[in-house]
Amino acid sequence: MYKKLFKGITIPLCMIIALVILSFLVPYWFPDYEGVVNYLKGDDGRLIAAPPFSPTEMAPLGSDRLGRNFALLLLAGAKYTIAAALFVALLRIILGFMFAVLYTFVPSIIGRFVKGLGESFQYVPLAIIVFAILIPLESSFQPGFLSSSEYFLIQLCVIAIVAIPSLGVYLGEEMKLYMDQEFIQVSRTMGAGGFSIVMRHLLPQFMRHGIVLFSEQLGQALSLLIQLGIMLMALGGLKIAEFAFTDLDPSNPVYFSETNEWAATISMNIQMIFSHPFLVLVPLAFFAVLILCVNTISSTLRQVIIEQEYALTKAKEKKAEGRAPASSPSKDLFTLNH
Repeated sequence: MYKKLFKGITIPLCMIIALVILSFLVPYWFPDYEGVVNYLKGDDGRLIAAPPFSPTEMAPLGSDRLGRNFALLLLAGAKYTIAAALFVALLRIILGFMFAVLYTFVPSIIGRFVKGLGESFQYVPLAIIVFAILIPLESSFQPGFLSSSEYFLIQLCVIAIVAIPSLGVYLGEEMKLYMDQEFIQVSRTMGAGGFSIVMRHLLPQFMRHGIVLFSEQLGQALSLLIQLGIMLMALGGLKIAEFAFTDLDPSNPVYFSETNEWAATISMNIQMIFSHPFLVLVPLAFFAVLILCVNTISSTLRQVIIEQEYALTKAKEKKAEGRAPASSPSKDLFTLNH
């Protein structure tokens, strides 16, 4: 089991931590990493290239349209991407649990309506909902009425909240199954109220499996960020820089991100995917590696925490003689199936 934990959790977790550490060190190791390079000159002083530079012209991954080193920008923006996904996943877990508790104890007539509402969100792409909610705020962000940090926080809250109905209903249904356990019925018979049952039974059970659910939500949040980036919805918004060499050159505005977050990088370069595909494919590759690490951790946690717990429960039931087998918690209790 320890070997499985090392391969499935320690290695990908160390990769994520190393990426975050590098992200914080880039501004100290390369203070001018956001420096703009207007053109490259050869040994004879002649102009040989203009941005965006290819990986052969500016190692190792080329540059963006402003001539900034692309690899350093992505490393510097990694902390914002990871922090955004962590915030979204954590907020979903907290609000989803609160929603599920309310759903578990509401009258059945209200529960049926809420269940129908929550299940309807499963058939609508969340990226479409988030885009429809946030696009009006662009009119407030572009003129400067909203700062980049305020807009960033609002976007994260919206991304988290849109998943609450379906997640809360799912958890609520699992909680209802858990509430049918014999020891819960005994607690009720002895006079335990709803608050006592939640704190002494539901919350501990949720906490044991919550880490698996958190890792799953983290992977889903990263996937949603990619979709929003392709739809030109950048976290923190996009600023405009004038990309003209001299005052006589025609106006050539270029979008850029203040945070260099990966989804924002995709947003500002998606229109150049045919002429300069590396500007989109490189951040997508970074996303893919990060999601792979998260999914590896999630699947390992599921095997270690949930499946082994389920196997132990079944083994105890087989050893019990002369008693009817008691109903055991669902194997996938409080987790989402993919």
